[in-house]
Amino acid sequence: MTNLTGRGPLGLKQPKPERAKKKGLPRVSKKRAAYLASPERVAGKEHMGRVAQLRCLVCGAWPVEVHHEGKPRSDMNCLPLCPRHHRREFGPGAYHYSPKAFYAAHGPSKELLEKVRKMLNAL
Repeated sequence: MTNLTGRGPLGLKQPKPERAKKKGLPRVSKKRAAYLASPERVAGKEHMGRVAQLRCLVCGAWPVEVHHEGKPRSDMNCLPLCPRHHRREFGPGAYHYSPKAFYAAHGPSKELLEKVRKMLNAL
């Protein structure tokens, strides 16, 4: 059934022609996928979960954000910092505002990581 212009009734649409689909890039590289499935990653996530249960290393506030420390970054080297002592937007005293000033006020990275290890052992 068509009208004078040769079109079908309103509401019915003509099917679109098939287009060749582009092959997308993988969201995760093979190397990254292998790391995500590794026991090292599982242990790192477990450790970060325990660190996230601690209070802020500086002021004792809770909840905290887990800050990765050292180079290369590792999930096993992280500090519990409250947002006020972690984020740049909170100004002086925050790690990401000035890491040098943060270390000058609270001690070097190795001492802070050792303090975290002692806090975890005390649990």
